[in-house]
Amino acid sequence: MPDTQPEKTTDTVEISFLEVIGFFKRYLLVLIVAAFLSAIIGVAASFLLAKKFTAQTILLPELGSSRNSSFFSMALGAGSDPSGKLVPELYPNILSTIPFGQYLLKIPVVDENNVSYPSLEHFMTRDSSQSFLSRLFSSGKAQPEKPAAKPSTGDTKILSFTPKEERMVNAARSLVSASVGTNDGIITIESEMTDPVVAAILVEASEKYLIDYVTDYTVSKTTQQVEFLQKRVEESRKRQQSAEYALQAYRDTHRNTFLNVARIEEQRLQAEYVLSQAIYSDLSSKLEQFKIREKEEKPVFKVLEPVRVPLSKSSPKRLFIGIIFSVLGVFVTLSYIIFFKEKLHRKLM
Repeated sequence: MPDTQPEKTTDTVEISFLEVIGFFKRYLLVLIVAAFLSAIIGVAASFLLAKKFTAQTILLPELGSSRNSSFFSMALGAGSDPSGKLVPELYPNILSTIPFGQYLLKIPVVDENNVSYPSLEHFMTRDSSQSFLSRLFSSGKAQPEKPAAKPSTGDTKILSFTPKEERMVNAARSLVSASVGTNDGIITIESEMTDPVVAAILVEASEKYLIDYVTDYTVSKTTQQVEFLQKRVEESRKRQQSAEYALQAYRDTHRNTFLNVARIEEQRLQAEYVLSQAIYSDLSSKLEQFKIREKEEKPVFKVLEPVRVPLSKSSPKRLFIGIIFSVLGVFVTLSYIIFFKEKLHRKLM
């Protein structure tokens, strides 16, 4: 019997380029209308979102010094350069810490209506400028919250918050963001809020916090030495004055005395006075040197772009939202035509 092998049949559906052109010709008007309507819906929905304003400042830190400190020293993998200065790459981390959030909550603010608040925390709890959607979604979730007791750690250096305080601190520090240019080391501090004046106040407070923190870190050791020397200088000054007074008092009481024992005592007082004077002079010289060093080590920040109250909103970006909705509308319409109207997926199976 001859060998019979089953013939292999493969059904292939070929779609020509002309068919694709014809498909889009038939539904071009539908796709254009869908894109237009979707864009209108997106723009209309953007009006339900709260307007936000972005305030910012741009700082240029000191990237080099006489000690060959450089921004590129971060490549060494250390948190600071050989001079003991923080590299700018770490500055955003400073503005994302819990202490920074606590600092922001305590600063007084004034809103765009010239209403003063004793602290940012009061402004955040009384802020009524939320968007309609946020109020709508939060209204169903708002539940009376029982006051939670703050856990006691017994150590003042360990932070302890209630759940409400934790949320407030995290919300405060999330209001400010910082970035550093990888090539030039320029620092940009931004804050986006519904109130432009409060956003500008937060950026200015963040700038001050960052400069103070970096300055304290850089010169803290030298400052401690200055404080130590100031105490020693004051002690040596009092010792010198006491020794001088004792010497002069002894000379006044033994002016006409020619005894050798009196001369020995005078020589001892004279030596004590000379020693105390030398110590005072030496400590005073070292104190002045460390004061000069403290000023030299203080980092320098140049404000390239000062903080200003933004006049134009940064979000929502209605054109961008309209484009996104338009693309989504075309995609949904095209999917409906392919899978439900033309049912092209069945022809390809």
